[in-house]
Amino acid sequence: MTAGRGPRLVRVEQLLGTMVRDPAGRRVGRIEEITAEARGEECLVTSYLVGLHAVLDRLAAWALGRFVLARLRLPAARREIPWQHLDLADPARPRLTCSLAALEALGCRDAPERPPVSA
Repeated sequence: MTAGRGPRLVRVEQLLGTMVRDPAGRRVGRIEEITAEARGEECLVTSYLVGLHAVLDRLAAWALGRFVLARLRLPAARREIPWQHLDLADPARPRLTCSLAALEALGCRDAPERPPVSA
């Protein structure tokens, strides 16, 4: 979705791994995961998870990932960007619609840890 415009279709595989930058061009992190909600027959994006912690969080679903997280002793937090704060006018170059500081002021700095996924 693009702020200030109507709904737009963007293929998920176009976004995964792309670098998100703030309006000043500073790196925020790569999109590692996308969360969405089913609404009727549609699936609408709710947020984008970016950065190293998002990768490690995804790996934590596997036994090896849990082992790595335990060894690194990193906090289990991820940067979560609400959909309305990401400009996808150019899907190859996603940008925040506000500064990183403004996003953090909204309480979007770190997302809570998700419960473990069982296989």
